[in-house]
Amino acid sequence: MNPAAAEIRSSILTVLASWAGLVVEERRLVPPARDLPALARFLCLHADWLTSHPAAGDIADEIYDITRLARSIAYPNNVRRIHIGYCPGADCAGDLVAVIRPRGDLLPSEIICTVSSDHAWPTTWWTKLARQIQGQGESS
Repeated sequence: MNPAAAEIRSSILTVLASWAGLVVEERRLVPPARDLPALARFLCLHADWLTSHPAAGDIADEIYDITRLARSIAYPNNVRRIHIGYCPGADCAGDLVAVIRPRGDLLPSEIICTVSSDHAWPTTWWTKLARQIQGQGESS
């Protein structure tokens, strides 16, 4: 396990629990379970109330900062990988993954297949690929 990832997860839990505690105390509510999904859902349910609270700027800043730090740990080289769906290649059992690289990177962003290196699409082809995938879904 990555110690930095474990530490940031703990920090995220602390931040969310702290803000949920404010909501619970000031609105006299039952506290949510102390786990990330429950805390996130709870805060989302009370987002309108939080945005009108005097500490709204503080919560926004704190969540922005912790998110930025978490991203830097999860993506240390700023390359993100996002699962797209199934590869539309004929008889291909692979999945498509978008590899998003930062501006100025020597390699371009692209969508690649996890099975066939022949199935790769540069950013200029992403719209055409989306139509191809959509057409495939309509014919199923």
